Amino acid sequence: MNRMQLQCGLDALERDIERIESMSEEEVCKVYNADSKSDIIEVIEEEIATYKKLLEPIEEDKMDYAALQEVQGMPLTQW
Repeated sequence: MNRMQLQCGLDALERDIERIESMSEEEVCKVYNADSKSDIIEVIEEEIATYKKLLEPIEEDKMDYAALQEVQGMPLTQW
């Protein structure tokens, strides 16, 4: 999945939460085949957390290449 697909999925899950919160307990159980409204909200919130984690920026490479070259006895180059 690319970032745009992840963001669309996250947006859809957040809309689902909003929709579920406005529904009755019985309606949620019937539509989502869940035991309770809180159960399905918990599951969707876990999915939202996963999507948010996947959308976090990737840390840049923090490797100290100059130190690595020095330790390996290689001539230093600029990075």
